[in-house]
Amino acid sequence: MKNLFLLTFVLFISGFSFGQDAFSVGPKIGFNSNTLSTNLDSIKSSINNSLQVGAFVRIGSKFYVQPEANYQVVSSSLNLTKGTSIKQQDITIKTIKIPVLLGYKLISQNKFNFRILAGPALSFNIDKKLSPLDMGDLWPLQSANDLKNSTWSVQMGGGIDVFFLTLDVRYEVGIDNLYTGADDVTMKNNIFNVSLGLKIL
Repeated sequence: MKNLFLLTFVLFISGFSFGQDAFSVGPKIGFNSNTLSTNLDSIKSSINNSLQVGAFVRIGSKFYVQPEANYQVVSSSLNLTKGTSIKQQDITIKTIKIPVLLGYKLISQNKFNFRILAGPALSFNIDKKLSPLDMGDLWPLQSANDLKNSTWSVQMGGGIDVFFLTLDVRYEVGIDNLYTGADDVTMKNNIFNVSLGLKIL
């Protein structure tokens, strides 16, 4: 992962040196649809929706680099069905997410662009909540400490720019196991995101 971050940094510098004629920065707001997938056949996860706010910087012309800082509130529900009864635990994680995306403009015009992009993202989980806490001894999550404070993921997708508006559609795949407990249990957050940004520069 360190090598991936180093490669991203080198490409960032390259993008700056080859694309100083193209620079934009601005705020953005987005909609998330996420699910916390597990490898436990007995526990199913439901899809939850949430919002995000943040800011982006884009450097480059045909090829570009786009680092961002976003605040997200992601949530999911884990469900265990036993007979006619269902046990459910709601998970809410407040996150500062920093993706560094590499992109290419398939269509590059003065007032319209069509882009593809992909890159790593680092999430700092600043607040984690479980409700309810008491789910029984066999339930994997017994406290918020069972969830990591930071995780890596990969984002990929596309976008369009029309005048000063920029729209991105992405899918994010969790790389790290979010769960800190038993080695045979894995939990990864996968997110579908649509965001709208405003280029103020």
